[in-house]
Amino acid sequence: MRKLFCFFITVCCVFSGVTMSGCSKQDADNVDMQVRMLSTSNFVDAGEMLSNARAAVVGIAVDYPDSYSIGSGFAISGNGLILTNNHVVEGGGQITLYYADKTKGNAKMIWTDPGLDVAVLQSERAIPYLDTNIDGVSIGEPVYALGTPLTLEFKHTITHGIVSATNRTLESQSFSGQTSFMQSLIQHDAAINPGNSGGPLINSNGQVVGINTLKATEGEGIGFAVPIEIGKIAVEQISKNSNFTSPYLGVFGFDSDIALAYGEKLKQNGVFVVSVDSPAVEAGISKGDLIIKVAGREIVNLLDLKEAILSSQRGEAVLVEYIRDDEVKQTLVTLK
Repeated sequence: MRKLFCFFITVCCVFSGVTMSGCSKQDADNVDMQVRMLSTSNFVDAGEMLSNARAAVVGIAVDYPDSYSIGSGFAISGNGLILTNNHVVEGGGQITLYYADKTKGNAKMIWTDPGLDVAVLQSERAIPYLDTNIDGVSIGEPVYALGTPLTLEFKHTITHGIVSATNRTLESQSFSGQTSFMQSLIQHDAAINPGNSGGPLINSNGQVVGINTLKATEGEGIGFAVPIEIGKIAVEQISKNSNFTSPYLGVFGFDSDIALAYGEKLKQNGVFVVSVDSPAVEAGISKGDLIIKVAGREIVNLLDLKEAILSSQRGEAVLVEYIRDDEVKQTLVTLK
């Protein structure tokens, strides 16, 4: 059986002591903070596009009992909703946002999903927001990472690279020896460092393709981002229901191509079930099943499955279609 590469990875947020260096006392940049979606149609070149995009990006400082963390985030709607990583804000206290015009304000966490490593904050101030209306991302496509590497002095830093691969799965191991997996990631080579967590990865049109989350420490130019589709669906759900919480199917699985790397022989695409929990187990789904459709949505890979579940509601009964022993089966699963 082949084993996936196990990376030593760095989650890209910074933990520091209680004494903060603060932010620059330079005069405020001439940044247009009028609330609007930052259009991509009127930019002369990439420099102008990136200069405008900075208005939607925030530095984030989160207080902890004896330390604070530094991360990044960006506005995704006109009502002050900010996307970031869960690990930037998880378990923290006061959240302070640092805006592109050198002002700052408070925020509160209104939704988070540790498994997806995505969180949504409510800024006390509405700011310009980025375009997320994309149809995926292509290998070799130019991308830019915006964020706050290392310290607040470097907030709104921009780096450039290309998409190196898509649909990456990482097996990582914590210092305690616990193994975990992150899947459906975008790999790119734009430089990211601790503090970049939660910042946007954008294309040459200024559209968000991903949320920067971690980098491999054993090599250069190997960064990863969570696809923006996940954050976009979460914000859509929160906009409809401020009390929205992520539904739970009770399935842990791999994309079919990853399952092949583990020695499984599959005849089509889908999500190969590695383990099951309630409520999937009560509905008859078992280890070794291949999920191919959920709630009418075709499942080609794990990202499709995540989108299908996140687009549903807790307590909703969804029809799951799967293959077992070359036979297509169906079952209703009531999401928790």
